[in-house]
Amino acid sequence: MQAGMHHSNAMNITREDIELLVREPSAAMRTRIAQKITTGYSSGLFSESEITLANEIFRLLLKDTETRVRKQIAHELKDCMHAPHDVIVALANDHHEVAIPILQHSLVLSEEDLIAIVQATREVQKLMAVASRATVSKELSHALVVSNDARVVKTLLQNPGAALADTTVEEIIDHFERDQSVLESLVYRGGLPHNFAERLFSRVSDNLRKQLTKKYRLSRHVVDDATTNARETVMLQFLSPWMSQQDMNGLVDQMHRNGRLSDSVIIRSLCIGDLRFFETAIARRVGIPPSNARILMMDPGPLGFKALYDSAHLPASFYPAVSTMLRLALQETEYGAYRMTDFAKRMSEQIHKGGYLQTVEHMDLMLVMIGRAFHDRPTTIH
Repeated sequence: MQAGMHHSNAMNITREDIELLVREPSAAMRTRIAQKITTGYSSGLFSESEITLANEIFRLLLKDTETRVRKQIAHELKDCMHAPHDVIVALANDHHEVAIPILQHSLVLSEEDLIAIVQATREVQKLMAVASRATVSKELSHALVVSNDARVVKTLLQNPGAALADTTVEEIIDHFERDQSVLESLVYRGGLPHNFAERLFSRVSDNLRKQLTKKYRLSRHVVDDATTNARETVMLQFLSPWMSQQDMNGLVDQMHRNGRLSDSVIIRSLCIGDLRFFETAIARRVGIPPSNARILMMDPGPLGFKALYDSAHLPASFYPAVSTMLRLALQETEYGAYRMTDFAKRMSEQIHKGGYLQTVEHMDLMLVMIGRAFHDRPTTIH
């Protein structure tokens, strides 16, 4: 036996090594020999004839009844680019204990291999390993989603290297519409096309209400408020930070087309501190780019925002209250930086401190809207 071990140590593989592996009764010893061979193999120091012999040894060890021997090979070969395709595929189709490192890391597996494995297996651990690969193509993502397992889909959604086609997002929304945690992962993944964000509103506002109440300690008033406008505004509060400006434009366009870009939705968005939605919505009403609306909103003079407000056909009687709120909101959010933490508390303090309740018409209503969105909200969100 010492002779065989000597060959492995010296990284010179001979036929004796193969015979030794076949005869060696101890699984621990076979694992050690396998480790030495795979380490030498991965190092790139083997000659061509040694590589051929090593490949034969791997094929022999694939039949080894001891899981730990096969696990050892999988662990050592997971990052090896020149490992034989048939050995890697066999390891990937092995029991999940053996297969996981190969499924998660091996670049020897082709797209076709991975899709075939995903379609053939019911082992959730294997599907999750594929879902957490450094990159997952749209086709592979779709095959994983079709497996209809929430744990697999959540792993995929939490993987920034996974690409999702629109049809796959649709499949997730349709199949998991009652699974709060999956929808939440979809919302927090961000980058959703606006039409999906719009579709999620109705589902999220119903299915995630308990979750959102618990997670963000939203007030009962908001949770129980049945009006679409209020629910949409509160949902924007969670979707908005994850949306690109392009998606925000698309969402606002869609709401405008559906007749849901109401005065109250626009004014409420200001009350919760979502200045990006506020400016995009007003810009859409007026028919100018959001960047132009922002310039007019930031204008310290009396005419810039007034002209914008009037062109958006927002209620004239609310102008003093909205313009006062906007001025305070710009100060309190560092001129539009989206800061959710204690926005309501700071706005309420400023309104009371400035005496605006007595001097500005409808300021009491604005305060109610702020209070409803953030009643009992903690000053800091961890």
